[in-house]
Amino acid sequence: MTNALAGNTKERIKFENPPITELVVSLFHLPIPEFKAQHIGIYWDRIREKYPLCEQQGVVVNPSDAQPLMEAPGEVFPLPRFWFFSDHHPTLIQVQRNAFMLNWRRLSSSTPSEYPHYETVIKDFWREIEDYKAFIQEFIGRELDPIQRCELTYVNVITPNEVFANQGQLMNMLPPVTSFYDIQTDDRQFAGLNATATYRVNPSLLLDLAIRSGRRADTMELAVGLELKAYGVPSDLSLDGARAWYDSAHDATYKLFFDATAKQVQETIWKPR
Repeated sequence: MTNALAGNTKERIKFENPPITELVVSLFHLPIPEFKAQHIGIYWDRIREKYPLCEQQGVVVNPSDAQPLMEAPGEVFPLPRFWFFSDHHPTLIQVQRNAFMLNWRRLSSSTPSEYPHYETVIKDFWREIEDYKAFIQEFIGRELDPIQRCELTYVNVITPNEVFANQGQLMNMLPPVTSFYDIQTDDRQFAGLNATATYRVNPSLLLDLAIRSGRRADTMELAVGLELKAYGVPSDLSLDGARAWYDSAHDATYKLFFDATAKQVQETIWKPR
């Protein structure tokens, strides 16, 4: 099934009230053992004006890598993942020994940030990673190529609206889940969903569509998480090849979002511009 509203991907529909809360652009490369804790301080100094805050996080495992990150020679503890961010700016940079990531996040404030759309986020990603690449070359003498894995992840949170007020109306929002309702019985009622489907677009690009229904931790309001993750690797394993890969991944996730969600919701709740 193809949603006609999506139309030609060159003439994209953009929404006034999109449900997106986060867009993550991730790039995994070969680990750089020479990248040590002291380099984090040097890199942070380059970007501190825009990203004044720094936190340590657990390492994100590359699912395509058979071996987890190991301690480098001379380290007492393995180098963690680092967040660089601001409380007043929606962009977050993440760095670890084998990866660079950029997140756009909808800030939870009285004036939440407006989604700038893929074109703006990917432009920010390439600007930041080019600076990071120059830093790695200057202070460590290494390259980011070859690329091991690329990811483009859209996180959407759908809350109750005119067509979706309870779990029994989930199919009004996401028609593909109708089959789960079809196997209800008098003594077995549909109460929630946690499911993931995987689609192959081409040999270098796969898509995961994950649907999870539940309640928000902060307000206990009914909510549905709709996550679309594209992943794969450019055929030439290069940064230049990754540019085309991300654009293809954007095309694929754009089409899947329209096919997975109801046209009525697209037109009346999210409202095309």
